[in-house]
Formats: sequence, structure tokens, C-alpha cells
Amino acid sequence: MNVERQKHIFVWVICGLVLTAALVAGGVWAVRHDRAMHGALRELQEWNLADTVFRSDSAAQVLVDYFDHPWHSANDQMLAYYLLGRAYADMGEAPQAIEAYQTAIERADTTASDCDFRILRNVYGQMAEVFHAQNLPEDELKADSAFIHYSWVIGDTLEAISGYTSLLRPYFLLLDTVGMIRISQTAKSIALLHGYPQVATMTNIGIIDIYIARKDFESAKDGIRQIREDSGFFDREGNLLPGREMFYYTMASYFDAVNQLDSAEFYYRRVLSAGEDEAGYKGLLSVYRKRGIADSIAKFAPLYADANDAYHESLRTEEVHRTTSLYNYNRHLRQAQVSEQKANRRRTIIFILLVTIIILCTIGLVVIQRKKKKEQELALVIAHIEEDLRHAADKYSKTQEELHLAESQLQDYVTTKQNEIDELYEQQQQLKMLYESLKSKDKRALYYSSKAVVQIRSLAYSRKDAMTDSEWIELKAHFQAAFSHFCHMIEQRAIEVTENEWKVCVLLDLGLTTDDIAALMKQSAQRISNIKAQTNHLLFNERGGSGLSQNLRCAIHPEENVFSQQLD
Repeated sequence: MNVERQKHIFVWVICGLVLTAALVAGGVWAVRHDRAMHGALRELQEWNLADTVFRSDSAAQVLVDYFDHPWHSANDQMLAYYLLGRAYADMGEAPQAIEAYQTAIERADTTASDCDFRILRNVYGQMAEVFHAQNLPEDELKADSAFIHYSWVIGDTLEAISGYTSLLRPYFLLLDTVGMIRISQTAKSIALLHGYPQVATMTNIGIIDIYIARKDFESAKDGIRQIREDSGFFDREGNLLPGREMFYYTMASYFDAVNQLDSAEFYYRRVLSAGEDEAGYKGLLSVYRKRGIADSIAKFAPLYADANDAYHESLRTEEVHRTTSLYNYNRHLRQAQVSEQKANRRRTIIFILLVTIIILCTIGLVVIQRKKKKEQELALVIAHIEEDLRHAADKYSKTQEELHLAESQLQDYVTTKQNEIDELYEQQQQLKMLYESLKSKDKRALYYSSKAVVQIRSLAYSRKDAMTDSEWIELKAHFQAAFSHFCHMIEQRAIEVTENEWKVCVLLDLGLTTDDIAALMKQSAQRISNIKAQTNHLLFNERGGSGLSQNLRCAIHPEENVFSQQLD
């Protein structure tokens, strides 16, 4: 009996060691996996902060499945659901996005000292955008109010003021003009109090039309004047910057209301030239009605009707999209309910099976205990079975360890090969660019000695005359022929480069200074510096314009980088 007990003790010790090893291995794997998931969460948040448009919810859903457990922090759970909502919003799944945002808010622990109120604030801001797109102004008001509250909590004054201006949208949908004026005045006073006069000026935009409708022309005129002087919407010639042209309609409406019809017609036509047909034709029709010009009324009435029909057709299309989204969401809920019912049935069946197994095991143990003393042979068989089980447990543990080791080695191998592929691809791109650059070496020599380049340099050094359009077209054609690889790089990246940005790039390559370029383009040196900064950020993702010349040199003349590296 003592020998038998020693065998049992030895077996239990071995089993304990195997179990301990398995727990340690599982713990190491769990720690590594947790680090990887936190890294994936941070990476997806960085993509979100970079305004990346999410095309799929798969990455965010994996993070939600992992972090949606009580043992993970409230901030991690909130961030995971927030990113899932951002993915749904970019995919046009508005109801699912709202559901994800609301879950993120529920996961936030606002009583904790480390609560990430900035993420919570952003959740409310994104939720307000979705509510606005779905034409739910009451819900949008609540979300915007929470956005303002948490902006003040984290001390972000500018975003709090922005939240106040965002409240104008739901009040507009609710046709609450009194609320719009009150909110605008509140935002303006807060902006002035905290030293943001330009932001305070911007708050006038949403309420000028209300002043005009109320015939409070002095307030409307004062608001227009402040925007013209302080908003930064207008260039030096008094023209609105691209994207701001609808303010012409506000100005035209004011002149129309005070019967300055020539000015009203001028600005209505500028609205029309900006592509806003419905607003432009409506305004011109009003002017010609007041003038009593029948021919013009007959001309613009059908144009306004057609534009108005097109506008309402777009509204109907948006409503269809919203209805389709809600239908898809209801179907999603029904599918979730069916899945939950199936899961409940499976859990019930498993529970019944477990209870049955426990009962059967209990009965078996009772029978064995009663017959143990009388059936020595049965005890011997049981001993053999236990021995086989111990061997099976040892073999299982070893197999599991080998499996973990193989998985780790495979993952390391795949990572190494992927890094090698990335390096080879980068080398291929560099060699391809170098090949294109070397292939056009003779064209570059002809380019720098061409008449167009000599003429432009002469103009720059004399600073007497500006560069003409024909001179620029000829210079650009020579440049694109000589540096086709640079143009190909821009096409591959699908970058929209403006004509001024092209001019700055070509003239900087000629070695001209900012003052030289300003004289050639008839722009101020500050304007050229701004264009350089915009171009450097657009092409090379760098802030400021000081490094643009060097970046262009590396991109236009890649062979110089290769030669300098070989010399080093």
C-alpha cells in the first residue's frame, strides 16, 4: 500500500508540474497577445486622428471583441467602441454607428481619476454629426451639449466655442430662430472673452439671414462688414476664397432686401458661377420681378424650377438612403436576436449535458466506492487506466508546448519575410525612379539650357516684369518632359496639385528665392511662403516650407542621393 501511495503522489506531482508549466506558457502568451492588441488599438486610433476613411469594420470589431470584458480598463473599452462607431459612420451605417457610440459612452467611467474625457468628448461630437446627417435635431442638441460640457472639462476653449456654433444646425432644423440668435450671441461673447476675435466674427454667419428676414438690416449689415474685415474668407481683391462662395448669396440677399438691385444681381450671378444653380436662379428671379422685366422673368423662372426640382430630388435621394440605413439596421437587430436565441439554446443544452455528466459521474463514484473493497481486479484496471491518462496528459502538454513554439516561430518568420518584401519594394521604387531620372539625363541638360529657363531666370533676376501665362506653359511643358518621373510620382499618389503649387515647385528647382518667385508670380513673399508650406505638406507630409527645396531636390534628382550615399 505504501508503494501504491508513493506512485499516486508521484503522479500528482508530475501532473502539478505539467499544469504549472501550461499555466506559465498560457500566461506568457496572454501577456504578449494583450500587448499586441493594445498596440493595434493605438494604431487604429492614430489612423482615426489622421482622418483616415475606414472602409471596413473588421479591425475595430476585433478590438471590441477583445476589450469588451470587465477586466479591461474603461478607457480601452470606450476607445474600442468609439473606433467601431467611426468605422460604421464612414461606411454609411448610421444606426450601427450610433449604437457603437452609445455603448462607448456607457463604458466610460466618469468617476475614475484617469477617465479619458477627451475621447468621451469626441464620441459625443461624432454622434452629433451622425444625428445631423439623419435629420434628428433633438438628439443632435443633446450630443452637442455634452460635447460642449466635456470640452470645458478638459479645458479646450476653442472646441467648446465650436460646439456652441454647431448648435446652430439643430436649431435651424427646428426652425428656432430665437435659439439660433441666442446661441450665436453666447458663442460670440465667449470667444471675445477668451481672446478669439476672429472666431467671434465667424459666429455671425449663421444668423445674418435671420436678421434679413426680420428686416433688421443694420444688424445684418454690421455682420456682413465684420465677416468681410475679420473672417479671412476674402482675398486681397475682395473675392471669397474657394469653398466659401455661398456667402455671396447672403450678401446678395441683403442688397435684395434693401432694394440695391444692381449689387444684388452682381452677387447672385457670382453664386451662379460657383455652381449653386438653385440659389442663383432664385435670387435673379427675385431681382427681375422687382424690376418688372418680363423677358428675364420668363427666362429664369423655368431655370429656377429645374434647379429646384434637382435640389429636391437630391433631398429625396438622401431620404431614401436614410430609410435604407434604418431598414438594414432593423434587419441587423433581428439577426442579432435570432443569434442570441440560438446561443441561449446552445447554453441550455450544454448545461443539461453538464448536469447529466455530473450526475452520472456521481453515481459511478458511489458504485465504485461500494465495490472497491470487494473488487481488487477492478481496482487494478482502474490503476492501469489512470496510468494511461497520466501518459496522455504528459503527451498533451508536450504537444501543446510544441504547438505554441511552432506558432511563435511561424509568426516571426512571416514578420521577417514581410519586412524583407517591404524593403525590396522600397528599393524597387527607388531604382525605378533613379532609372527614369538617369534615362532623362540628356533631357534635363537641354531643359536647364533651354530658352524658356534662361528667359525665366532673366525675368527673376531683373524683377521688372512678371511671368506671362504663355511663358509659364512653355516652361512647365519643358519641365514635365525632362522630369517625367517626378510627374509620375505625383500621378501615382493621386495628389491634386494646384497651378500655383506647380509654379513654386518648378521655380524652386531653378534655384530661385522666395522674393524672385513672388516677383514672377505677382504675389507677396508671405503668400509664396504659404504656398511653399502647403506644397511641402501636400507632397512630403512635412510642416513649414523651409524644407521644400531640399525635398524637391531629392524627388526631382534622385540620382544625386544615390551618388552621395555611395561617396559616403
